[in-house]
Amino acid sequence: MSDGARPHACADGARPDEAVFMRALLDDADEVVYFKDLDSRFLRVSLGCAQLHRRTQDSMVGLTDFDLFDVEHARRARADELAIIETGRPMLDKVEREQWHDRPDTWVSSSKFPLRDADGCVIGTFGISRDITSRVTAELEVRRVEAQLRSVLDGSTDEIVGYDADLRFRYLNAAAERALGVRAADVQGRRDPDVGMTDELWAAWEPALRATLTSSDPGELEFERPGPDGSSTWCHTTFSPDLGIDGTPVGVLASTRDITRLKAAEAALAHQATHDPLTGLANRWLVLDRLQAALARAERQPGRLVVLFVDLDHFKGVNDSHGHKVGDRVLVEVARRLLAVARCEDTVGRLAGDEFVLICERVPEESVAEIARRVVAALASPLEISGAVPTLSASVGVALAHPGLDASALLARADGAMYEVKRRGRNGFQVAPTGGVDAAPGRSAAAG
Repeated sequence: MSDGARPHACADGARPDEAVFMRALLDDADEVVYFKDLDSRFLRVSLGCAQLHRRTQDSMVGLTDFDLFDVEHARRARADELAIIETGRPMLDKVEREQWHDRPDTWVSSSKFPLRDADGCVIGTFGISRDITSRVTAELEVRRVEAQLRSVLDGSTDEIVGYDADLRFRYLNAAAERALGVRAADVQGRRDPDVGMTDELWAAWEPALRATLTSSDPGELEFERPGPDGSSTWCHTTFSPDLGIDGTPVGVLASTRDITRLKAAEAALAHQATHDPLTGLANRWLVLDRLQAALARAERQPGRLVVLFVDLDHFKGVNDSHGHKVGDRVLVEVARRLLAVARCEDTVGRLAGDEFVLICERVPEESVAEIARRVVAALASPLEISGAVPTLSASVGVALAHPGLDASALLARADGAMYEVKRRGRNGFQVAPTGGVDAAPGRSAAAG
């Protein structure tokens, strides 16, 4: 045999008869092909069909689907074949679930046709089926996952919105519908400003969406959203790319969570970290921080920066005579009175125990003594707490800021002036001189 010759090939020009085609179709192929009579009995089947049923081709002849499949499946197949016989019209690409006696169900795509004789009379049916179990299983799995995902999304308290590449609504979960006051079906193809988003929020929202769409990188946005009743909520949104089959972004998914309570908790923690738990006044850390900031501003502002160091007189006796519960209520009352004397822009703080501080900015120098007198008078007023009438007064040291003094040094000057009031008899004030820590003599307004 010469190179390139085709073994067993027909002679040139010879045309195979129809039996050759039939044999190739039925005996040499793995396809499921079958021919049935008017009673749906198999007349002839392909090798692939026989193997599917774990039989030989000859043993299949004369059987019906009732011999091979579950009764319900066989009834449906018989009904289809009767319709084809009656109408003469084929049934194309019908997806069927084949239910077996002895194995798991399978899925096929079947096409069935009328079988005609030489005169065109219908004498039965023939069909071709293709196993699509893997495809159907995969599709069912996708549907199951999609249903689970939709259930999770609709059950989520987070607002989840899907956008297309033009930043138009494609999907809203139930929480998003409630938050926006719309139905998803009514806003398909629309944008956020169309459903009430403010211009201010859209100015931040749109760039965040586009950044994720163009870069495929996740993004975040924290914002305050006004409500219809005048209240507002704090929200945190994460933006994630919605990727197409080729891995490029085809849209954006935005997930928004209400963080109002978190914000309130953060504010409460921040307040606790910087304020006295008993009186609610600024604590030592916040006093020093605000004093340092005030010193930085002092050179650029008119007037003087003044610090008043307030120490209660004989406070230990209040605790000893009336108990610490009354003592705590006295401290709360002192805080209230100091806040009443102070201006709204002043800082009132409690350093520790019975030591308080006032920081006053932009004070005309001629008003310094008057401020101190008001503080002394406010704390000298009688008070009654739970039937007890503790005696109350305070020694107040006053210090004025000048270049070169930091917060600690300025407090130390006010503290030194306060101790000078204590030495001279308490219940008064003293202004510290600008040249030293000791209080200047002759400036006391001590009484009693």
